[in-house]
Amino acid sequence: ATEGSVDPIDWLVYRHWDPDRARYTPVYDFTPYNGGDLRGEHRVSDLMIEARLTVEPNVRAVLVRIDAGADRFVVAIPNGDAPAGALEVRRNGSRLDGVRPAARAAWGESRRAVPVLFEASVMDRRLTVALDGEPLFDPIDYDPEPGPGHDDGPIALGVRGGSMTVEDLRIYRDIFYTATLANTPRRPFAVDSPVRLGPDEYFVLGDNSPVSNDSRFWSNSPVVPGELFLGKPFLVHLPGQLVPLQVFGRAVYWVPDPREIRYIR
Repeated sequence: ATEGSVDPIDWLVYRHWDPDRARYTPVYDFTPYNGGDLRGEHRVSDLMIEARLTVEPNVRAVLVRIDAGADRFVVAIPNGDAPAGALEVRRNGSRLDGVRPAARAAWGESRRAVPVLFEASVMDRRLTVALDGEPLFDPIDYDPEPGPGHDDGPIALGVRGGSMTVEDLRIYRDIFYTATLANTPRRPFAVDSPVRLGPDEYFVLGDNSPVSNDSRFWSNSPVVPGELFLGKPFLVHLPGQLVPLQVFGRAVYWVPDPREIRYIR
């Protein structure tokens, strides 16, 4: 493949496997409100890649491609001694003007094959790239391009000329909640219509959205009388552990993780 140059580029493409759909898909939301549907229908556009890259001296440039909705960003980072302006940032095939390179705007002047911590992300409509924690350029803020997203891998690493070793590769995603709260089989309280509370009555909301079971979803009544409150909480036992158990059929349960228990003073 090529990107802004006639020189060939070898791409390492991340493809996202969705176990619910049993196929490769874009990255979807999957964090539900209150244990609802885990299968999201909205694409996650905020992604980050982190890896340790060892670039051989004969490499001309290292590239990263990140898709965010209908936008596709490609950053080409020159290797070794590079003239001013060699760092290249493209959006949807067009080179961006006004990119302000930082002091380190190339892979390395020494051209030594040493591991470098590479980070690139598109989060909250902002593109950033860093080497060993140092930004390559000032963050680029943008307004999203309307239109459908790309169907191929959302993140890719590329190398132009030579070879590169990729280690400790990680892909991060922002938390997107599913939008199916009002469409669950149980008609939630206070979502479609208001709930009126009397004196010393409470409508309880959980603060751990994916696993809470609060007033909205109790079967009989959402109301908690004040007399049932015993006192203030004294410990926090979440995040817990997901444990699959075979009890009258297979199910997954959240159980406390002793390493995460913290006492409230």
